[in-house]
This record gives sequence, structure tokens and C-alpha cells, in this order.
Amino acid sequence: MKYFKFVFAPFYFCVVFLFMCSFCACSKKNFTGRCDSFTFACWNVQTFFDAETDGTEYNDYKNMAKWSKEKYSERLRRLCEVMTTLNPDVFVLEEIENSAVVQDIANSLAGNSWHSKKVWQYACFSKTKGTAIGCAVFSRFALRDMKLHSMLIKSEKKAQPASRPIIQVTVDVNGHNLVLFVNHWKSKSGGAEETEVWRNWQEMILAGRIENIYKADSKSAIIACGDFNRNAADFVCKKSRKGLSNVVLRGSNTLGADGENICAYNPWLDENGKYKYETGSYFYKNSWEYIDNIFCIGNVEISDFRSIAESPWANEDSVPNSYKIYNGKGYSDHLPLFSKLSFLE
Repeated sequence: MKYFKFVFAPFYFCVVFLFMCSFCACSKKNFTGRCDSFTFACWNVQTFFDAETDGTEYNDYKNMAKWSKEKYSERLRRLCEVMTTLNPDVFVLEEIENSAVVQDIANSLAGNSWHSKKVWQYACFSKTKGTAIGCAVFSRFALRDMKLHSMLIKSEKKAQPASRPIIQVTVDVNGHNLVLFVNHWKSKSGGAEETEVWRNWQEMILAGRIENIYKADSKSAIIACGDFNRNAADFVCKKSRKGLSNVVLRGSNTLGADGENICAYNPWLDENGKYKYETGSYFYKNSWEYIDNIFCIGNVEISDFRSIAESPWANEDSVPNSYKIYNGKGYSDHLPLFSKLSFLE
């Protein structure tokens, strides 16, 4: 895992493994000067590899007849264009190859802005050694206390597939501490039902980590986001009496594990567990899926939530313009999620 503190100057970066005060573009401040709300985005950017071959890439990206430095540079430019267009205070990206890509993104963003107040000065990245892709966080607020939560399951009859760790990192929103969990759960490759057991285990790990935080501080503000490879309505839906939560992250479940169930709020769903939005985040076999999610737990609420289906990363039907390696066109097969987060106290 890696932290970055970017000190921007035109066309180069400096990586410092320290945390210092930095500017943040808060959506709203209270009378103490602390940020009460900020903007947040999350996006699976679809197999974002650099132009260097280290052996863990997907096969198409090892073929220099299909993949090149020129295609990578152009794809990097497009990604940074979307990031600056959406311009959230915190931006989570899934399917980033390595920390070199994180640094390339930082360099490209620095080249597009001479004003350090407009860029993301903090970032972190992680992936499992020997695997192809990981997750990154870009932030205008300081990041600290990063932890990784991996699973090693030997109680199942079938062997555990390679999996990505859940990233836990604290975002210091000028006096408010937000605990952020970044997820990219097991895909449905191999069959949706056959692979669900591994997503169940990842759900249990996530719920267990959240439970530990609440035991230490019952007023914690927690966000869990990412590509869960599970539709929002396929989580256990349960409305609380106060209407502050609509789903349950299972700590005690059919796997027989000990732990508490975590009540959370998912903005995709209405009070009856039905989708509030026609457009999801992933279009598969001519229908929308809602596998990219943001869950709010505790002392934080979400508003202005939506998937962003705008040109040029989506077509006129709001379907994502997926990246095509053979012609170098497109962006991602997912739509980015955008929202506003506010602290309750």
C-alpha cells in the first residue's frame, strides 16, 4: 500500500510520505471554519493499465500491437479530463494498475492546473501482490491511518480465488474524521451464484471492520464505496424505524460467522427497496445494473446522489462508452457515481 503527498509544480511531482495541512474546497463551512459537507465521486475506470509490461497485465495489454504508449497517454488525458469535469473533493478509482499510474494521473492533473488549491494533493493506492489491478483514492483532504483487510478462507470446499483487499483510510475533512472503505469485490466471472459465497465473505469482513470502529466511537462517520459486483437491491433491504437506513451489511449471516449486522443507507433504493433511478452504473445484456454503490453509516448523510451519464463518457442513451483497446476509443464500461456528503454533527 502507498500514500502520496503531492507537491505540485508544472510537469513534475514530489512524493512525500508525510501529511501536512492542505487547502480543501469545501462545499459548506460552519462558523468554526470546519467543513460540514463535501463532494465525493467513485468510478470503476475499466482496466486502466500503463504502457509498461510487468507480467500481471491482462493479455490484451501485453500485446504491443494492440496497446502502446500513445494509447495510454491519450487514455490518461481522457481520465483526467473527466476528473476535472466532475471535480469532487474526494475521488475513488477502481481498476488502476499500479502506483505509477497514480503518479501519472497526478502529473497530468498538475499540468492542467497552475493553482494548487484546485488539485488533489493526497492519494493512496493498494492492490494484492501479483494481481493486475487495484484501487486508488485522490483527495483534497489529508489521508491517514490506512489499513488493508484481506481474506484467507480455507473452510469452503472450493479454493479461494484471488481477491482485492478492502482499503480502510481516514479522511481528515478539516476537523471531521471520515472513515472510508474502498471495495472491489469478487466479480461474477465463473457464475453469479457460484461466486456469491466470496462476496458474502467480503461483506462479512466489511461489516466486522465497521463494527470495530463503532465499538471504539459510536459517533463515527463511515462511507463504504466501490464496485461490489452485487446489485444494490440484492443486499438485505431493511428500513429502520427512523428511516435513516435501508440495507443491512451482514456480520452474522449464512456463513455462520459471529458479528453484528450493520445498518446502512444506500441512495440507489427507496423506502421499499426499489430503485429510485432508471439509469444504473453498469449496462449489461441490455439492462442496467446497480453494482457500484455508496453506503453511509453513522454520522454522515448523502445527498445529490446520481450516476453521471454525460458525453463523452456516455452515449445519447446514457450507456457508458466502454474502452476499446483495438481502436483506443472510449472511457469505461461503468458510469461514475457522484454525491454530496454531509456530517450530521
